[in-house]
Amino acid sequence: MRLLSTTDRKSTLGLLILGLGLAVVSGSTPARAGTFSWLDEVVQQIIVEARGGGKAVLHGGDAARLEARGAGRLFAHGSEEGLERLVKRSDELALAARRVEHPSETLLQSRFSQLMATDADALRSFSALKPAEKRVVVEMGESARRIAQRYPQEAETMVRKLGPEGLTAVRAFGDDVAEVLVKEGPESLGVLRKTGKGGWEFFTTQVLPHKKKLAAAGVLAAFIADPDKFVDYAGQATEYAAREFARAGITLATAVGGGAARGLEASIGQALARHGLDLPVFRYLGMAAAIAVIVAALLVIFGMPLRIMFWPFTRVARLFTARRLKHSV
Repeated sequence: MRLLSTTDRKSTLGLLILGLGLAVVSGSTPARAGTFSWLDEVVQQIIVEARGGGKAVLHGGDAARLEARGAGRLFAHGSEEGLERLVKRSDELALAARRVEHPSETLLQSRFSQLMATDADALRSFSALKPAEKRVVVEMGESARRIAQRYPQEAETMVRKLGPEGLTAVRAFGDDVAEVLVKEGPESLGVLRKTGKGGWEFFTTQVLPHKKKLAAAGVLAAFIADPDKFVDYAGQATEYAAREFARAGITLATAVGGGAARGLEASIGQALARHGLDLPVFRYLGMAAAIAVIVAALLVIFGMPLRIMFWPFTRVARLFTARRLKHSV
């Protein structure tokens, strides 16, 4: 057999080094080759382990991996966007929640280790991510763990409906938003992103209780498309909201400034117009009657007698009665 020449040996050695280098690079960044597939498996393992109280971790994580692989994909619609897009949306949600955080990579590595302590491959893949991507992965993992602990039977279904962005929203705004996001669908994420916690409170306390009426009047679709027109960042309804809700037959009591009054006036005007009585005098009388009813209701709520509201009138009536008795005598 002919011995390899010096040139051949150098060439062969170079090819071996190049091959080993490519293998190391490709093996050290599996998250880059299929980020969402990897992230999907990570979140599923976290759910299984959290639901099992950490028992899977004690057995090396093999049970969790096997169970997770049999659960199917969670983020079927996220792979097209990639982590960079998700990072941007996560930042928008964090800004809306006034919860902007920039933890160090060391802290992120520690938090991820708590989630996936026994999975060396997952830890290696996590180390290859960019800092912002690491933060989003940790946020999603921690949200998934809390959901699995709080809703053990519905965890996979909820996470699948929430999607990647929904999980980051749960991290930013708290676990309580999870149920509403799951029930109302991804469109409700826009309310959180655009109006923050104040707008979300308006959405859950004012919009959802009257969902059917608002949907029938086309107001619900308008709100979902542009919630900023209906509510300010403090959660107060705008004049536009009062007018639109009045169109659906709903009176708002939280409108900014005179928004609620104008909305009430518009509602009364529409009711009078249906009977051909939409004149200023009738509208003012209707407003006065409505205000009197509101004041009377408040007195009842606070346990005060109704005679307090009519005190000025009874005082005047007593004066006239006293004068008539005086003249008659």
